[in-house]
Amino acid sequence: MRNLLAHLRQLTFSLLPSQCLLCACVLKGDLLCESCHYDLPYAYSKNLCQQCGLPINSVGNFCGYCLDHPPAFSRSFIPFTYAYPVDNLIHKFKYYRHLTCGKLLGRLLAEHLAHCAQEDERWQTPDIIIPVPMHWLRRWQRGFNQAEILSQYAAHALDIPVETRIIQRTLRTSVQKELTRTERQKNLRKAFSIAENNKLLVKDKHIALVDDVVTTTATVRELSQLLVKAGARDVQIWALARTMER
Repeated sequence: MRNLLAHLRQLTFSLLPSQCLLCACVLKGDLLCESCHYDLPYAYSKNLCQQCGLPINSVGNFCGYCLDHPPAFSRSFIPFTYAYPVDNLIHKFKYYRHLTCGKLLGRLLAEHLAHCAQEDERWQTPDIIIPVPMHWLRRWQRGFNQAEILSQYAAHALDIPVETRIIQRTLRTSVQKELTRTERQKNLRKAFSIAENNKLLVKDKHIALVDDVVTTTATVRELSQLLVKAGARDVQIWALARTMER
């Protein structure tokens, strides 16, 4: 049966060849050609803070801001800087419902996490994955939560369950990308909650929070603090891209 399915896939690829999402060259079922894959703005070529993911000039593991204002999360795993073409792929996925871009981005994140799980000696496999929640109205307007879709790819690659109902976004806040760091922090106060019965699901658990882009860390700081207060043992941040400035 497996051989039959493999032959059918090969036949499909030969009859209906795909195109690279970036350069439009003809491929055999892939979404990104090798050349474009190589040119992606990888972040792990830089010396990065283990917690927030920003570049640091010292030989230490943490930036000055994380040392002075330590977040509740312990580490972040983010493969790309928020630069072209990854920023364009994310924009198409989120705002134009280009789900093929979402499929590619989900695969890229899953590949990076699987590599870290095998190669990073400090890797701690989480017990559960929690996507950053959206307010129900914004989710209804968009039609999906991009963090949930990314979480499913990571969950499949690492065999970790996804929990989408532990954290609720109770307030519909202003769009974060239009705000300063201070405004973002104020914007998120009391925006999330964990019901008492859900606190049992996070108690003593290692948790991965998944989002598409980390900018000022305001959202993940708020959520990780909420999870730690609810009894989580450890919180990691998994995201596709990181802006390289505060």
